[in-house]
Amino acid sequence: MKCVFFGLYFLFCASFCSCTKLPSSFLKCDKNQTNFQKCLIKAVTNALAQLNKPFKEVGLPNMEPLEVPSLTIGAGSGAVSFQQNYKNLKMSGFTQTTCPKFDVIFPESKISMSCASPAITMDFDYDINGRILLLPIFGDGPGSIILDHIGVDIIFHFEEYEKKNKKYYKIKSTELSMTPNLIKFDLKNLFHGDKALGDNILKVMNENWEEVFRDVKSGYEKAFAQIFTSIFNRLLERISVNELFGGE
Repeated sequence: MKCVFFGLYFLFCASFCSCTKLPSSFLKCDKNQTNFQKCLIKAVTNALAQLNKPFKEVGLPNMEPLEVPSLTIGAGSGAVSFQQNYKNLKMSGFTQTTCPKFDVIFPESKISMSCASPAITMDFDYDINGRILLLPIFGDGPGSIILDHIGVDIIFHFEEYEKKNKKYYKIKSTELSMTPNLIKFDLKNLFHGDKALGDNILKVMNENWEEVFRDVKSGYEKAFAQIFTSIFNRLLERISVNELFGGE
């Protein structure tokens, strides 16, 4: 059974602030305007492009890179027969993301979006021991994974609540699917530094990346869903519905 665990301490340890306004550089959209959905698409892409620095007042971290202390993807049931342990994870490429679809369906309390990025790069320290495509693999050291031309579809299910006489949203569940066009693996110090064995297994992994990824796809999707949900909820707990979407 696949499992996902995060060290998401960095997403929860910031203190609450009383600020209830979006940053002045962010675009705002009123749900009563005729071009609301088009406005949202522009606003989301605009906001993502600015996240090369943190906006602490609204709970948004620096996403270039986005730092995650630890991440574990459980072993698959086929090609990937080992647990993937990553520490000091730095993820970059989010600020180049565009979201050609962003719909808020208020009656159904959900947000549906489709986004694409030229590449998401994950740099980390790894520790693995097991088998991949029936071949033994072990080692620890620095590494990277590049998710090339990746598309992501997300549905956030939210609920409304009231705080200090204002309405707020909270994400209660998230559905996420991701489709990379190519994945590139680079793991240093495989087999305790045996270059010939390391280069050979990396060649196998990169040539068979689709099979490798397919076996742990749900684990990565759960991981990304938890990251995005945590970040989005940090924003939503500070910004009221009226400040986000107007209409009151």
